[in-house]
Amino acid sequence: MLFNLNKNQIILYLNYIYINNSLILKLYEKTGFKDFFNKDRIFYDFLTDKQYEKIFSSKNLDNFKPYLDRINKEGYTYVTFLDEDYPINLRNIDDRPAILYYKGSLDKIGDQNSLAFVGSRKCTAYGKWAANHICSKIARANLTTVSGLAYGIDAICHRASLDLSKRTIGVIGCGIDQIYPRQNKDLYERMEENGLILSEYPLGTSPLAYNFPRRNRIISGISLGTIVIEAREKSGTMITTRCALDQGREVFALPGNINSIYSKGTNKLIQEGAKLILDAEDILEEIDYLIDRSKIENTKDYSKLDKGELEVVRYITDYPNIGVDKLIELTGQPIEIINYLLTALELKDYIENIGNNEFIIKE
Repeated sequence: MLFNLNKNQIILYLNYIYINNSLILKLYEKTGFKDFFNKDRIFYDFLTDKQYEKIFSSKNLDNFKPYLDRINKEGYTYVTFLDEDYPINLRNIDDRPAILYYKGSLDKIGDQNSLAFVGSRKCTAYGKWAANHICSKIARANLTTVSGLAYGIDAICHRASLDLSKRTIGVIGCGIDQIYPRQNKDLYERMEENGLILSEYPLGTSPLAYNFPRRNRIISGISLGTIVIEAREKSGTMITTRCALDQGREVFALPGNINSIYSKGTNKLIQEGAKLILDAEDILEEIDYLIDRSKIENTKDYSKLDKGELEVVRYITDYPNIGVDKLIELTGQPIEIINYLLTALELKDYIENIGNNEFIIKE
């Protein structure tokens, strides 16, 4: 039997035998996992006989040995709520996950500045455009994006971030060794290399329907706020939104066609007090007080720009989506000079023309 497990391995064991997450937290609160397997039954009087027998079963402990060996041999990584690297935003939510298996890399500090995107799997063309448009701007602002690695809005938002070489987190409702849906295999592999995939479920756990509502509290809890792109009135998206509200997180909703079933949820959220958003700037302005600017790395070096270029960059920074006419008005420069400066900045990869001669800073 394995009675010399450290605290993290005890959490791993309890998770492996599918002990309820809240009970794992309670066991730590009561015992600190000190001499966990050596205490008398009376010490665990808060456990039912069934729970006690399951936890202290010799058979379960023996079966855990090959599972632990597999974790170590195949290089599966995990973090528990006792670890320094555990995501900061999750620490104080109710029923925080005791353990998170992960692929990719943890970024405890950087991921403090993260926003969740949720929405319908069967999204409309409007939803697809809005998800890509808004998520891209959030990613360019150097905020981490979070979603559920599912079809539809989830996949669009993950890809929007990855295509800009920005960080994104996927929280899945099955074991970290499972890829679901299979059609997202390429996305899963990209995130494994350049992002982070999280799961609180033991290896081998199938993507069962009741796992997904549970994982939604992690999507909202790891984020500063949740952005709802499209949602039916009764859907998993709305479950995530309720989690966000219960956790005291910001909720943003994109308005939609009142005749569309995919906008009934978002429109209702707005009726009930969610922040109506028309663009990413609406979100960034609302959460500005929450963002730790010192944790956002500025990778652009403006030291080689001349005075005219710097002036244009400053105005584009202050007025995202600014057009040529507005730049002429603000700088007092003729159109020929402005067009020259804009072309130079585009070639140097400092700004981006997003259409209709409107410009944003390129992160």
